Amino acid sequence: MSIKQERARAEKLARQAAPSSPAAWRAWFDGSAHPNPGRIGIGVLLSGPAGERVEISRRAGHGSSGDAEYLALIAALEKAVELGVAELLVYGDSQVVVQDVLVPQAAGARALEQHRARVAQLMAALAQVHVRWVPRHKNGEADRLSQQAAREGTA
Repeated sequence: MSIKQERARAEKLARQAAPSSPAAWRAWFDGSAHPNPGRIGIGVLLSGPAGERVEISRRAGHGSSGDAEYLALIAALEKAVELGVAELLVYGDSQVVVQDVLVPQAAGARALEQHRARVAQLMAALAQVHVRWVPRHKNGEADRLSQQAAREGTA
């Protein structure tokens, strides 16, 4: 399959509903850079099947918006591994990052390959993970957390 075909397949998959069970956790992630590139803030909301709620809002150094989005996804996956989550549905509003995670390594963005490698490592540590794209208006909590972190530098 050509790189163009792989990217088209990833774009289609990114928008499909992910299979899930009542035991699945859900995570929403967002990253922001002020300016771009600039201070990175990441935001993550994890929601468990028994009503668990974990929020992450923190500064994550300096970089581009692509770095910010990937670092937010990595934080979500790291927390899921720490919590022993078996099934995870992950949602983000960055088409670039979501599609980059879903394409084979050769078709991914070279500038983000270090982040993609860390994501792949974390996803392999979980039994089942699905990453999907959502429009920005459906990612409000993660966006709020990332913006708060970028502005205030919360821990």
